[in-house]
Amino acid sequence: MLTKKKKLLVLSVLTAIASVDFVCNANAEELKSYKLNEMIVEGRIDPNSTYDGQIIRTGGDVTVITSQEIEKKHYTSVADAIKRLPGVDVQTAGYKAFEYDYADYQDEVSINGDRRVVFLIDGKRITNEANSSANNHYSKSQMFAMIGIQNIERIEVIKGASAMAYGSDATGGVINIITKKGNKSHTTLDAAYGSWGTQKYAVSNAGKKDKLSWIVSYNKDKRNDMKYKDREYKKTRTYTNSSYDEDNTFLKLDYEFDKHNSLEFMHTYKNTYAMYPIMAPDYSSLSQLINDFAAIDAGLATQLNPNTNGYNKLPQSDPAWNRYHRWWYVFNEGSFTKNRTSNYDLKYTFKDDDGIENYIRVYNDENRYYMNRNRPKFTDFRVLDYKQLSWAKERSNGVNLRYGKKLDDNNIIYSGIDYSNNSFWQHAYASYYPDTGIFKHGNYKNIKRDVWNAFIQDKIKLDKFTFTPGVRYNYYGKNSGSALSNKNVASSLDTGSYSHLTLGLFTNYDFNDNHRMYASWSQLYNAPYATAIASAANKLEAEKGNAYTLGYSGSISKSTFGANYTLTKLDNTFGKFTVPSDTDPELFEAKVTNVKSKVTSFCLTYGYRFDDNWSVNAAYSHAKTDIEENQGTSDQLSTTDDLRNSLHYNNKYTSSVNYDKGKFSTGFDFTFYTGMNAKYFSDNEFFIVDWHANYKIDKNWNAYALVNNLTNRAYETKAVAVEGIGAMPMEGINFLVGVNYSF
Repeated sequence: MLTKKKKLLVLSVLTAIASVDFVCNANAEELKSYKLNEMIVEGRIDPNSTYDGQIIRTGGDVTVITSQEIEKKHYTSVADAIKRLPGVDVQTAGYKAFEYDYADYQDEVSINGDRRVVFLIDGKRITNEANSSANNHYSKSQMFAMIGIQNIERIEVIKGASAMAYGSDATGGVINIITKKGNKSHTTLDAAYGSWGTQKYAVSNAGKKDKLSWIVSYNKDKRNDMKYKDREYKKTRTYTNSSYDEDNTFLKLDYEFDKHNSLEFMHTYKNTYAMYPIMAPDYSSLSQLINDFAAIDAGLATQLNPNTNGYNKLPQSDPAWNRYHRWWYVFNEGSFTKNRTSNYDLKYTFKDDDGIENYIRVYNDENRYYMNRNRPKFTDFRVLDYKQLSWAKERSNGVNLRYGKKLDDNNIIYSGIDYSNNSFWQHAYASYYPDTGIFKHGNYKNIKRDVWNAFIQDKIKLDKFTFTPGVRYNYYGKNSGSALSNKNVASSLDTGSYSHLTLGLFTNYDFNDNHRMYASWSQLYNAPYATAIASAANKLEAEKGNAYTLGYSGSISKSTFGANYTLTKLDNTFGKFTVPSDTDPELFEAKVTNVKSKVTSFCLTYGYRFDDNWSVNAAYSHAKTDIEENQGTSDQLSTTDDLRNSLHYNNKYTSSVNYDKGKFSTGFDFTFYTGMNAKYFSDNEFFIVDWHANYKIDKNWNAYALVNNLTNRAYETKAVAVEGIGAMPMEGINFLVGVNYSF
């Protein structure tokens, strides 16, 4: 079976040796070109033709996903839209719920092998500088806070550094999301039904009257427990306790005072209620577990776990490890998480005749989180011991100021100042015992931090050569905070401030209209969170380093192709590594410390358009992280950061075949992951096939269908070393059919 899949991949790649347009296809019912900022690009949006491409960025490896592509391929989320892109790694636990402070149990994204990815919505960073839900992976990405995809005009995926405006901490890259505007009056209704009781409903209304334009939308997404392919027995299993129910609302109002001045208000709201399975069981131990239950019921045994120190003291090599660990989580059915995101923006824009959008924005972003988790007894999983409860609240409010000036046709100055006031409060892992009504408080944290940033860059064009030098000042204010443990031990989370000046140079050379080369260098800087500082083995320095990018893209006749290489070197990246104990230098413990790291990645893309209807594409990407064990670290014990290359794929091959004619479009997407470590994944390679189809019935009605994981492959995109092989399975074969009505 695997051989046939490999042959299919090879065939699709060979077929692809001749393609154009490997990311976006124009709607055949519309014009075969887009017009953006006076530039026309046939068949797809050229990244250099968008506003950021003309004003802010210089060169770089950038992919633009348009609203036309989103609507035609019916992506269900931002993660779904970007996961097939070369160099982009979307790791998911296989369910919607997540556990705050534990990145292993939530969705993550990395670009070019680096988790430090910045998300922007209309130029505003979606992050909190006081803390992050994924802080144990030192990531600021908040995948759970993404807006509904039906409100997105385009997604610009920027791999590596390409502008000082995006920040000195965007070491992996940037996901730049641009929202829609109500430029014309229309209403859209969408309804879809799919596997496992999946229901998706959406309604939106947009319009413009005189100087006021608006867009308002609501969508619901819900699903019962999903099914997956069991790695051991190749059977389809139900992923118990994996259902969810999610609501999104979006409101955007624009008022144009005149052609130069406008005021915009935007509110986004997202509420997610998701059951929390934590992980899937290992069915190879089910028969033994049933026998153990029978022994307890017959009075032949008093408990499941023969180790009186608890299940988590068993070594992973012990056959009992999966039996007592993985199945214990299955009996926590009823556990769930709630997350609510509510963001408000008010932006005043003042343009000049050159079209540069100078603006000042004030905003308030807030995330609230709650977890209610059942914990069975270790001695008998069928009996509830107590409930574990957690609460968290993040808030970030601030100001963004942007000002640019076109000095002449070949010189654009662009600058900005950002201020944010960030706060974080958490009450984690409180205990409630239903039988007795006893409540025990958990661990409290309360942190505040102010952050300032300022940058200026000068985009200069000399004939075919464009270069943009820039400078950015980063100031991370003092952390002001405190902590109280569940043992009533108080501690301070106060820290000093961090500041640094970073430089960058971004270049692009156009050989002609069809071929270009780009290169960039950027200094990196990123301050640690207070929680990382408090758990550090020594004084934790801010991350400093350099990022280098070199790439080429071109087209000949019906073919397009590209190559990109990135190198990120950090002198003192963050990581949890084994260090000598404070009390006994002969003992070792895992603590956060600074180490040297080097992340290298490269990507190759190729595409071919046979005619106006058929196109194919193919890509290959690879990323690797090298860690230098310095500053007193040891290899006595393995930590997650020691295993950075083992807990994700090392190679990613993507290919697709697309057909688009008249009212009908369809396509297959192939993804082949290789280089996984079989100690943590259920296989060292996975081949996944997805299919989509779209039919425009008339000018108002549209029908569509999707089938994901067409071959029902058992696979994972995320692994956790301590949880065993295949603990976080992805969805098995599933479908979605829907209709869309616009008027």
